[in-house]
Amino acid sequence: MSHQEIDDFFKEYVFKFMFSDIQREINLARAQTGGGNFLAALGLLCYTEVLGRIKQENFLGGKVSSRANFNDFFNDIGPAYLSFNQSVNVYDVFRCGMAHEYLVKRNCQIAMLKGNESCGIGQLPDGSYYFVVEKYYDDFSAACKSLYNKLRARPNPVLPK
Repeated sequence: MSHQEIDDFFKEYVFKFMFSDIQREINLARAQTGGGNFLAALGLLCYTEVLGRIKQENFLGGKVSSRANFNDFFNDIGPAYLSFNQSVNVYDVFRCGMAHEYLVKRNCQIAMLKGNESCGIGQLPDGSYYFVVEKYYDDFSAACKSLYNKLRARPNPVLPK
């Protein structure tokens, strides 16, 4: 695998496809003309699993579970994400809940635009959960760029086939 293949993959699928989808929804929310909060949140959670697969060199599955792939990249998004994941099974409650049951498995508010939260996903004082698309996206995109740079720094980078 060449560095050019890493560049091509990230430019096409991550920086263009994934980032553009979420940024479009955030822009619609800012313009107060829409913005699919649930679908953007679900997209980010699915993209988190995909980037975990890339990090684990396990794109087509098999050697590492979907949960392990998700958790591996989710924990890289930032220390607050790692801490929250240690107290709540984010993969089950959020990712699987939204993907398979079309709802978070507990009471949850999903907002498009960030406020002053330190993490894009968490728990409120009343015990309910929140997901803030813009904040999660900001942190997720920084983690994607970090993974891209790590892959590019390898002498023989690998993308899963």
